[in-house]
Amino acid sequence: MDWTKVLLETFYVSYSTILKMIFIIIPLLIAIECLKDMGWLEKISLRFQGVTRFLRLPGEAALGLIVGLFIGVVLGSGVIMKITEEVKMTRTQINIMFVFIGICHAVIEETILFTAIGANGAVILAGRLITSLLFGFMYIWITTWRASIKGEQEVSIKEAD
Repeated sequence: MDWTKVLLETFYVSYSTILKMIFIIIPLLIAIECLKDMGWLEKISLRFQGVTRFLRLPGEAALGLIVGLFIGVVLGSGVIMKITEEVKMTRTQINIMFVFIGICHAVIEETILFTAIGANGAVILAGRLITSLLFGFMYIWITTWRASIKGEQEVSIKEAD
């Protein structure tokens, strides 16, 4: 085995993947700033407030959930990082978002992919949504229970810094 070829191919694939991510994430972050400047971010937050409130998240978290849910984990993570810079969120809230998106991400793309190879798309989609909600609420319950035992009050990330 030629290790030079392996290393060069690994470098090339890694570099091209990073470039692809940059060309997607930077325009997404610019779009978020434009949405915020035009007042649309507040409208999106208000429209999805029921969903975010259901998950015990601030309304501003809606955009991160939407991007993660429909596009994927990596891009959703970039958007969530941007949101957490601007909005007071607790570690628990950030973790809830990542638990949800970690289980239920890129739903359109992956559902189509698995349907193409013979799986039932409705079962896959419903299963992922239900599982992500279940684990999200389990996480909320465990952290609430643990905090009540220790007598702790959750502090937002911005207040802790």
